[in-house]
Amino acid sequence: MPAIPCGRYRHNTMLRDVLFDPFPLVVVGITAAVLAWDVALAGWIAARREAPRAFTQLTAFCGLMVVPSLVVGIASATEAGARTISGITWLLPVVAVALALQVLYALWARLVSLLVGIPILLYNLVLVAIAVGDYLVAQRGAAPLPRQAALAARDVIVGITVGRAALVSPLTTLVPMLAPAYPARWRLSGAVRAVLVLAATALATLLLIEWPRGVAAVRSYRSAVAEPMQARPRGDFALGLRIYPVLDGAPPERAVRADAALVELFAPDVVLVMLDADGTRIGPLDSLARVLEPRRTDGVRIAVGLTLYGRASPADDADRVQAIERVLVRLRPDVIFPAMAAPFPGWFAPAPPNAAWWRSMLTRTARDVQRVRPATLIGWSASRLDATDSAVYAWASSPGSPVELLGASVFPSFSGLPAVDARLRSFDRWHTRAVANAGGGQSHWLVTVGGLPHAHGDVAQTAAIRRALAWGSRQPWIGAAIIGEPADYDGWLGLRAANGRLRQAATAIGVASKRMRDVRAR
Repeated sequence: MPAIPCGRYRHNTMLRDVLFDPFPLVVVGITAAVLAWDVALAGWIAARREAPRAFTQLTAFCGLMVVPSLVVGIASATEAGARTISGITWLLPVVAVALALQVLYALWARLVSLLVGIPILLYNLVLVAIAVGDYLVAQRGAAPLPRQAALAARDVIVGITVGRAALVSPLTTLVPMLAPAYPARWRLSGAVRAVLVLAATALATLLLIEWPRGVAAVRSYRSAVAEPMQARPRGDFALGLRIYPVLDGAPPERAVRADAALVELFAPDVVLVMLDADGTRIGPLDSLARVLEPRRTDGVRIAVGLTLYGRASPADDADRVQAIERVLVRLRPDVIFPAMAAPFPGWFAPAPPNAAWWRSMLTRTARDVQRVRPATLIGWSASRLDATDSAVYAWASSPGSPVELLGASVFPSFSGLPAVDARLRSFDRWHTRAVANAGGGQSHWLVTVGGLPHAHGDVAQTAAIRRALAWGSRQPWIGAAIIGEPADYDGWLGLRAANGRLRQAATAIGVASKRMRDVRAR
């Protein structure tokens, strides 16, 4: 199987990834169980003639709308979904409020015991705060600190099972619960009630416990909100921009138009395009080459990365080798990253490749690049900055390494800005050690830098990018920094929100990059 699998067997890869890491299924299972509970319970309560009319109507509304509201909340988080439903993103907070009111009504009318109703009410009220926060951040780019911290706390709780993917994925949405009015009819239904009440109590407690840490994470960015870049008059620090979603075909016309505005705003020295296996076919590559040619004519360097999707294959895999050759011939990139992991792993991410695989793959790719297009630099970028990445960097930065460009992906994590600082310190430490061993002479880039505009707010995204750019501009051995993601194509990471709103970081960093170019032109 190739390192970047084609669509015809991507589902098989996903199945193996699920079997490798079953913990995300816990979140999926809880969500499915609560949804089934809400829908089934709403139908049962609505059918009871002795129930108050207002209560049955409210319960029926909740049962009818809970699934559509969840679908809207998830779909509106990406550009593809937001195109058609951005006008009804208010549905999720409205339904969350309705579910809280249903529990409150049941308690007021004494249709449910306090032992059952109070935990569910507290859980639902916490989710109302989160749902309203999600809506405010999506529409305005920020929520009041208590609500923004609630989002951060929610991501931490879900992240216990899915890791850093919780920071950018709309699948982290938690589902409110209906109050089980009237006594349980069967022993099994009573047991189900007990389990759900315990789950509601546990989740509400965890969310409240994590809330202070969420406040600390959101506040951590304050020191970098206005941090400036250091001028490099010699022009040896380039600013780049990642453009387009991960391409599995020709560049979508909508993305080309929208990202052209970002290119105009940033006037980048480098653009990075990411491809999956389907995007390395001849037709899509020719279309992409036509789109990129005006940039190349303007003197913009072209960098191409191939996504590392699923489990790694042998370094000499024929499909991967042919894909790289097509990219080199059709796109004529200045830099190629033969395998790049996403800055945030997916929900069912497999184990990352080991250091031996990276060494073998990069060595083989270097021979192919030298044979097909020697002018292209072969690059490698650390995405996790863990022990494996450290070992790969130590080898790749050595004097005899075939790798000509080394990079690191710099994004915040659950703790906020401290995670950015930790990654930058690690990268600096690796480079210092390499220089001490007579290595580290390759070009070094920050590939890519970004923030968490939904988890921590638009201002936090701006601050995280500013910190990375300021640090890079002060290090003479850092030659470029690429800003990305361009938009919410696959999650909450973009400079442009899913609803088309340009986030604060786009304009703020665009102005800063213009100042850097002005200094360089003097």
